[in-house]
Parts: sequence; structure tokens; C-alpha cells
Amino acid sequence: MIKSSVFKDESTLFPEYVPPKLPHREKQLDQLMRIYRPLFSDKLVSVNSAVVGQAGLGKTATSKLFGQKIQEMSKQFGSKVLFEYMYCSTVRTLPAVLRQIIMKNWKKIPIMGITGNELIIEINDILKRENTRLIIALDDAKLLGGEAIHGLIRSAEYFGYGNAWVSTLIISRPEDWAAHLYPHLIEDVHSVIEFLRYTESELQEILTYRVSLSFYDGLLSQENSNMVAKIASETGNARHGIEILRHAGYLAEKSGEKRITPEMIRIAKNEVYPETSPEILRGLHRHELITALTTATTLKHEVAVPIHKAYEQYCIICEEYQTTPRSKRNFLNYIRVLADIGLINAVVKNLKRGRRTVITLTDIPASVLEERARKLLEKIGKNTFD
Repeated sequence: MIKSSVFKDESTLFPEYVPPKLPHREKQLDQLMRIYRPLFSDKLVSVNSAVVGQAGLGKTATSKLFGQKIQEMSKQFGSKVLFEYMYCSTVRTLPAVLRQIIMKNWKKIPIMGITGNELIIEINDILKRENTRLIIALDDAKLLGGEAIHGLIRSAEYFGYGNAWVSTLIISRPEDWAAHLYPHLIEDVHSVIEFLRYTESELQEILTYRVSLSFYDGLLSQENSNMVAKIASETGNARHGIEILRHAGYLAEKSGEKRITPEMIRIAKNEVYPETSPEILRGLHRHELITALTTATTLKHEVAVPIHKAYEQYCIICEEYQTTPRSKRNFLNYIRVLADIGLINAVVKNLKRGRRTVITLTDIPASVLEERARKLLEKIGKNTFD
């Protein structure tokens, strides 16, 4: 139970892990370091940029590694830079983001009953007293909304030129950036760094590196590692390949084998779906998870389901988990959140007598979504306050 015969360090395959180097993302990392170089000048200016790309292309890992490096660099220059990463699926509003930052770094500062604008002023005053620059990285930033982020960036104007202590790094998918963020932030963001899909050869190098960190020598041959890279190259998604490695490792451990076979890789491929990466599901609130479970159970034998039918099933599942159902209006908001993160599709159909919204699933099988949603709900606990 304690020592694995397969994994040298299983944590290096977890989504939260940031490796010391990122093959084929060195260019983007260097770009970020150059963009935020003004933070080390005498002029207190706000630097704001965006990294844009599809899931699994290294946006989050590159941003976090940049945060580590710029904080290390600030120590060398005798200055102080604070980097705070926020996954917006777990903190849905700008005031919630600011409160989290204050609670983490300045626990004695009161935050209850304070508006978003007052929180910005409070943070700016603290940073000024401590002579510290703050970079806020907002992952899946669309969930905060372009207007809110615009307000945060433009708050620097309130303090006057040369008094901007807060900078931002916006992390987004291309479609969200174009539709929801860029129209509001066109004049605010100085640079946009694009993350392109990985090629098969790039994925081979990335996965070979992760294998060296995670598995014992000889457990996975180069040929089989390249097999995983070929599978992941269909989407260009490195996270997809890393998840396959992790699941194949579990299969080898369970069977008592001392190597990962091609058949284990094939089985792992069928268990891993990029659309339900762990960080996406873990970021959902209780009723959003119940809504995801509702969608899965109603679509097991259906191609699409109308909202009213899904809401009836939602109420039944709430009863199963000893939770009071929310209103239909709230349920529609949960549906919107799941659609925003790409877990489901909400399609409006035109009928002879008006329009009707129906729900469909993306590529993830209903049975897989049901299993994962139930596991997370069990971890939360049936009687947990929601």
C-alpha cells in the first residue's frame, strides 16, 4: 500500500504537478518573462497579458512555472513579486478571487462585507506598504467575465500613473477569448501568447520526460511510450497522454506486471476522456455535480433530453443525495456552467410552436460521466451543507 512497484513518483502524473522543465513550451515561458520584465523597473506599471489555447496544451503549467521563476528572479533583484494562481471554476466572481488572495497572504485583514472595489483598494494599499508587486493568474477566466477583469485592470487608473501594484495573466481557450474576453479587454491586454497543438514528435518527447519522472526504469518501453504519444496526437493534448500513462500504470500495478503492455495502454485509452479532466470536475459545486449526474443518467439511452425532463430527474437525484433541489432558474444556470466548460451541449431547437432547449453530451460516454460525478459526490458527503 505504501511502496509502489510501478510508480517511482506517481504525483508527477497528477494535473496539479508542475515539472521543472516543459519541453516545447520554452519559447512561451521566455515570452512571459520578457512581457513582465517592467515589474522590475522603478516605474509602477500594470502589466497584463493572455495565454490562449485549447485544453492540454500546457497553458496552466507554463503559467505556474512562470510564476515560480519570476518570484525567484525577484529575490535576486532584491524586489518582491507575489504570484497568485486562481482557477476561476472554483471562485466564480472577482470579489471571491480577491478575498482568497487576502486570506492566503494577509489573514488578519477583515474581508467580510467589503465590496469588490474596496477589496482592490485594500490590496493595493497592502502592496504599497509592503513594496510588493502582485500578479494574479486567472485560469478559465471567462467564468469571471470580461467586464469584471476589465474593471480590475482599469482600477490602476484610480491610483494614478506609477502607482499600479497589481498585474494580471489571463488563461483562456480560444473560443472563450474571442467571444467573451477580447471584446472587453482589447485595450487592456498588452500581449497574447498562442499555444498551438502539440505534434506527435513533440508529444513523444514530453511523455518520455514524464515517464522518466514517474515510472521505474524499464517499466515502459520507448515503443510503448510512443504508442501513447500517437493516441494523444489525435487531439494534440499532452494531458490526455499523461492521463493514459497514469491509468496504464494502475493496470500494471493491479495485475502485478513489471511492465506496461500495449494492451494496458489500449484499455487505459478507453478509460480516459479529455473532456472530464480531474481539475474540471473537481472545480464544480455540489449542485453542478448533481446536474452533471442528471445529464448522464437521462442520456444513457437518449440522444438529447429537454430541460423540463432533465429538471425532473435533477429533483429525484437531489432527494437521493439528501439535498434540497434548487429552482428551475438555478438549474438552468448549472446547465450553462456545464456547457461553458465543454462538458455538455445545450442546443436550442426551433419548433412549429416556439423554441425548446435540449441537452446533449460531448464525446464523453454517459456511463463514464455518471461514475465520476458519483465518486466526487460521495467524497463531498451526502449531508454536507451546500
